[in-house]
Amino acid sequence: MTDYLDEIIGQETAKKFIRTSIKKGNLYNYLFTGPKGVGKRLCSFALAKTLHCPPHSPNFILVAPIPSKIKDKKEKIYEYTKQYLPENPLVEIEDRTSILIEQIRDVIERLLHMPSIGSKRVVLVLDADAMTDAAANCFLKTLEEPPLDTIFILTTSRPNFLLPTIQSRCQKIPFTYLNSEQIKNIIFTGDDEFQMGSPGEILMLQQSNLVENVFDIFKRLPLNTKSAATVAKEFENKKTIDLLYPLLLLYRLALYQKIGILSSTQLDSAVKKKADTLSLQGLVRTVMILNYSITTLEQNPHRLLLLFNILTKLP
Repeated sequence: MTDYLDEIIGQETAKKFIRTSIKKGNLYNYLFTGPKGVGKRLCSFALAKTLHCPPHSPNFILVAPIPSKIKDKKEKIYEYTKQYLPENPLVEIEDRTSILIEQIRDVIERLLHMPSIGSKRVVLVLDADAMTDAAANCFLKTLEEPPLDTIFILTTSRPNFLLPTIQSRCQKIPFTYLNSEQIKNIIFTGDDEFQMGSPGEILMLQQSNLVENVFDIFKRLPLNTKSAATVAKEFENKKTIDLLYPLLLLYRLALYQKIGILSSTQLDSAVKKKADTLSLQGLVRTVMILNYSITTLEQNPHRLLLLFNILTKLP
């Protein structure tokens, strides 16, 4: 059996656990937990390939969050889901996506057909915490009694948003941030400027203008009510996450500057000004507010009010 886990850089503890399970033949539902962009998805694909169920093969089923506007249109769900395949190493940052009950019902229907004799089948559920309540409850029965030779792999960066009953029916495997050398071996060019420890997020930032688009807002915060209303309306109509995520990164850099662990970046001047102006307690509180706002974005129906409050209150 070819061990495709060798393709994964870092995550030695997770790989050791998986290899031991394979060696002992103790393959059960897996829950890969840890930060975004550190290898949970790629490790899932590597495990599937090791079990002779590579992506695109009949014995591989992929479930991933989709934008709410796609709803239950199967062909569009499949088309959108393709962006999560191994050919795309980037982290997807969305704030209006879910795993719908229609997707879970489709999986259950496909599981009625047994895999070939002696073959395994892998069902990979990415960002499993994005399941709606209806989808999670529909999925639970199948997870409790997996069909013969079927292995479920769930990934999440927000395990607390998963039903406890789903968590209890999986073997939890923790993934951690990567060190600088491991990141350089993955992205080859550029440094971990935001000290993220997440190659997937670094690659995403290198290929987007997220931070540049928000940098002027960061320098001007807090905004007056008129400016805040204008910006809030703009990002309510676009992607709320495209404002909150870069702000989180920038304030986190200011916090690192404050405690003296920030390496040189092209954003030094503005970041240093925030660090000099704000107290350590104020920076910690700001980072926590932004992190909480991002984590609970799907549960907050009043996005315009949320953005307005943040833009007028953040220091």
